[in-house]
Amino acid sequence: MHNEFFALTKILNVPLLSAADVAALRDLQKQWEHWENRERQHAPQRIAEEQSAAFAAFLDNPTGEHEQRLLIVADVNLTGTRYAMLRRACAALRGRISAQAAQIVRPVLDRALDVLNDEHTHRRESAEPVMSSKDRNPVVIETRRAIDFADKLAHRAYTALSGSEDVAPLVLADVLIGGAHVLTPEAGK
Repeated sequence: MHNEFFALTKILNVPLLSAADVAALRDLQKQWEHWENRERQHAPQRIAEEQSAAFAAFLDNPTGEHEQRLLIVADVNLTGTRYAMLRRACAALRGRISAQAAQIVRPVLDRALDVLNDEHTHRRESAEPVMSSKDRNPVVIETRRAIDFADKLAHRAYTALSGSEDVAPLVLADVLIGGAHVLTPEAGK
């Protein structure tokens, strides 16, 4: 399916992602990975580590600061609740970053879908019927597959745009970025 998508977008000179878009997506990816790593740092299994470290630090140097740290992590349930809140906050930040990436990807996909739908209509009107149906003609099937693939990408981008889906920016746009190297506006001319 993606082969048809790339072939048709190249033939039809549909610009995919610009170099600035790719750079912005890579920057968003770095931010997304940062917050993913921070979320992992607040995993529930880290509570025991934190408690042990605070206990050892207090024994080594019984200062008020180390005592305060020991008091903060002493209650497993409370520390777990804090960590859960931090994990949810990190996930929300990643969802926001995914939405920003979707704002970059969405116009590209909308543009490609418009061109592909027009091409599909044109090909279907001019196609010779195969087994009594124009829809069975290979050129019509090719555009239909490209549209289906673009629809799947667009659906993923629209879901990420809400901010509720946590999708890495480069995962969201990897197909378009892979095609952007070959299918830049300059390459299509």
